[in-house]
Amino acid sequence: MEEFQAYVAGVFDGEGTVTLTRQRKTEFRSPVVSISNTYLELLSPVKQVYGGTICSKRAYKLHHTPSYAWSVHRNRALDFLQDILPYMRHPTKRYRAQLLLDNYKRLTPRNGRYTNAMIEAKRQFEHDFFHPSTS
Repeated sequence: MEEFQAYVAGVFDGEGTVTLTRQRKTEFRSPVVSISNTYLELLSPVKQVYGGTICSKRAYKLHHTPSYAWSVHRNRALDFLQDILPYMRHPTKRYRAQLLLDNYKRLTPRNGRYTNAMIEAKRQFEHDFFHPSTS
């Protein structure tokens, strides 16, 4: 499994994304990780181990190769990052992964009820996530 995690971390460093997104304007962002690639065979084992979904991406020109994107959200995204973080090398992705693992669950109440102080801490976390050099 360790070899697989190191391999996936390498693919993720090159082709992956770690971000925060929201479904509705009124909610806070939640973690999403994804990997895009033209080889479905590369993404299928990742889906088998970590869950998530694989979708095909639109080819905008006839000569473009069909491509696919695997993604996973919320706690599964955190589990994925926990597994591959020791092998990651990309500095921004590593920073974001570590920030999520260290802070996301601590700043996200399970009942969804935020105090004013919690809202401010969550907003600061999101700012630090997207603007690491200005924090």
